[in-house]
Amino acid sequence: MADAAAPKLLSIEMARGLAAIIVVLYHAARHLDKTMGFPGGKQAFQFGHAGVDFFFVISGFIILFIHGDDLGRPHRLSHYGLRRFTRIYPIYWVILGVTIALMVAGGHALPPVLDMAWAATLLPTRDDPMVGVAWTLQHEIIFYGLFAILILQRRIGVVLLTLWFAAIALNLMTDRSVLATIITSAYNLEFFFGMAVALWLRRGTVPFARALFWSGLAAFSIAAGAEVLGLLDGYQSWARLAYGGPSAFIILGLVEMEQKRGLRVPKQLLWLGRASYSIYLFHLTGIGLFYKLWSAAGMMERAPPWISYGLMVIAGIAGSVVVSLTVEYPLMRWIRRRTA
Repeated sequence: MADAAAPKLLSIEMARGLAAIIVVLYHAARHLDKTMGFPGGKQAFQFGHAGVDFFFVISGFIILFIHGDDLGRPHRLSHYGLRRFTRIYPIYWVILGVTIALMVAGGHALPPVLDMAWAATLLPTRDDPMVGVAWTLQHEIIFYGLFAILILQRRIGVVLLTLWFAAIALNLMTDRSVLATIITSAYNLEFFFGMAVALWLRRGTVPFARALFWSGLAAFSIAAGAEVLGLLDGYQSWARLAYGGPSAFIILGLVEMEQKRGLRVPKQLLWLGRASYSIYLFHLTGIGLFYKLWSAAGMMERAPPWISYGLMVIAGIAGSVVVSLTVEYPLMRWIRRRTA
């Protein structure tokens, strides 16, 4: 996730917004299919989980692009740590609290205190996270921690990143369950894709930026189409290459076009990008609440499935944008002022 206080790359904001939208499309279709039957929609938007791949590549890119000058400068660690902490944790704790409250309101027992405390840390666990989408944040925290070592001691950090990359590659090639942990997951390769893009852009210009962008978009679309048609299992480890690689080319082309050619980005996508983290965290709650209200009004049986689906998507996005405007950014700004 990009740093809210850092200078913005508008193209990256746009990309984050689009990635968030396709994740919402994916989850809304799955929710409606599970509860009412919506097989056509579920199949059509099956590729939407690849928005996560895009987010991971963006994370790898933006962290190195913004903090590349901090490597080997231990005095910059507190700044980095505060930015990462305030970007990720406060609003996550809000959705964690909401999730636990909804569980209890739904008749479930209050989870053990130790389980709730561990969930609040976002450290890796073998259990399903209390907040369904938080599994991706566990990957982010691992990456942020290793990047912090780069800031503390650059050489040690490079060695650890090299070992991490080797372990991920070994797991990808052998596909042995003993290695298949969150630490060696193929998803983590996408942080490296993003960092490679950042290194390229920090060190020089990118030729044929427009061609790279369109090639990446075409490759991503081909992978998405193959998954929709059942020709690609998008949950397999190798699918991270099918989605992550093209995502890197899309970002590379977008940023270069913005920096060198003044790429213009629609304002609507900018505010969606700004709210993308809240959209990612809260959209399932918005979808679920709308579904219950729509069903209670008797409209789920009366309205055509695609109408219900569209309204669920809108509810998931709109509710999350409200949370972003009224909770996420005010809370983050308040904490940063208090700790400045």
